[in-house]
Amino acid sequence: MGSKYPPSMRRCLPLWTLMLEAALVVIFFFFTSYDTLSQDPPKQLMRTFRVFQDVTIVAALGFGFLNLSLRRYGWSSVAFNLFLLALGVQWAVLMDGFLDQHFQNKVVIKLSRIKLATMSAMSVLISVGAVLGKTNLLQLTLMALVEVTVFVTMMMIDRHYLNTHIHNAVLAGGVAVGTSCHLITSPWLAMVLGFMAGLISIGGALCLPGYFNQVLGTHDTCGVHYTFGLPGLLGGITYILLIIYEVNWTTKSISRIDIQLFFGAGTLSLAMASGLITGVLTGLILSLKIFKAPPAAKHFDDQAFWEFPHLATGF
Repeated sequence: MGSKYPPSMRRCLPLWTLMLEAALVVIFFFFTSYDTLSQDPPKQLMRTFRVFQDVTIVAALGFGFLNLSLRRYGWSSVAFNLFLLALGVQWAVLMDGFLDQHFQNKVVIKLSRIKLATMSAMSVLISVGAVLGKTNLLQLTLMALVEVTVFVTMMMIDRHYLNTHIHNAVLAGGVAVGTSCHLITSPWLAMVLGFMAGLISIGGALCLPGYFNQVLGTHDTCGVHYTFGLPGLLGGITYILLIIYEVNWTTKSISRIDIQLFFGAGTLSLAMASGLITGVLTGLILSLKIFKAPPAAKHFDDQAFWEFPHLATGF
């Protein structure tokens, strides 16, 4: 007995992804070039390479193999995450170059730009964890393109207009401390912040899944909301509170603190608003029948996307 899944899905998805990759190759051919004029000293280049290496390992090994615990969805979860990482980095490099104020006909590819592109792609891998198992590769690809575009745009706005600091952070404690780590002057502050992030993460794991599924009708496969979302919100609020804390314990002028506070609150509000609006719009688009999401009976099932002769009769 053959597989109970239609072969059209396994035939069409590779075709669409190959066409997308071919389009990216053409864009890179006409609009990109390597950085051949860089005068960066070897020590600075090695520092950048070490950071790039660490970020890539986190993205590829950490997020790529994070969901192997899904017993019947291990192949798809790993392959889709690695595919989205590669796609997200390529698209982020282009978006970062096109939106650069110094862009002139060609996007100059540098190691630092690829590092930032990898960090941008990591935002996609985090978000994918909420819908993994209930979406096909075409939906995830569209989700990646939209999210990377918005993420890079927000990063450019923050970098050029809001001046507030984007740091690499991983998991609950790291997410909470990532925004405000440059303002933390004592170990006890980091300990309290990490403790609060841990409580939020554990409490969210106990309470939020039932609330999301039963009340809101939403789903979160990998606990993205309580592992990244709420600790990230805690980090943004902590950043604002630490700026206020500096008023009484530093010699900085009140006007300077007011400006930092204004930009901190504005950045947090902008990030939340862009995330909510983009998430809702992307979700509505991905819900269209044209994308042929797997039906409920076939969620978290590798056989929808892979051929397993020894499992052809189902589980």
